Amino acid sequence: MLRPGWTDGLLKAALLAVAAVALASCGTVGAPTGAIAAGELPSPQLQATYDSLLARVQSGDAAALADLGKFSAAHPDLAGPLVTLGLERARAGDEAAAADYLQRATTVCTRCGPAWSELGVLSRRQGRFADAERAYLRAIELQPGYAPAYYNLAVLYELYIPRPELALENYERYLQLGGDGAGADGDVEKWAVDLRRRVGDTPKTARTEPAT
Repeated sequence: MLRPGWTDGLLKAALLAVAAVALASCGTVGAPTGAIAAGELPSPQLQATYDSLLARVQSGDAAALADLGKFSAAHPDLAGPLVTLGLERARAGDEAAAADYLQRATTVCTRCGPAWSELGVLSRRQGRFADAERAYLRAIELQPGYAPAYYNLAVLYELYIPRPELALENYERYLQLGGDGAGADGDVEKWAVDLRRRVGDTPKTARTEPAT
């Protein structure tokens, strides 16, 4: 069961926004760990090139992905392009290639919550719910303020690993963080009200421990 208006919690525009978040998490375009330790950031020229490629991908430019692939190959230490390529391959149905790009992003950027969240989405699609849970929890551990990971975890707990109390808490945390996407907030609020009625609960801070 997919939630109305969402593809695993993220529409095309939201997928590209996730990639932008990944950039910020590791120093704009995803500086290597050593550069983060040294307080260095990629050059403005490099950032501008990536921004231009991302805009082209978002606009549907047919040649943009090939150009982004070349850019990523020339700069393999940047996580942002890897996340974007992974998201686009996932949208195209090539889950093996998507997983490869996202796994590479997690090694380049050790704080890349979006990459882990999207790896969780891939695992969920493949029926590997425990792996999906671990990936979402890892995303939240690395970036506690990354709202889509809470949304994805809530969906997992509501629909695939029956833990309605945790589904409620993670939907609530998603809303507390200002999560949105395709106008879905109204629906999430309705789902939270329904879950609250079912579990007889009131809003509280999200718990994100693995189910036992």
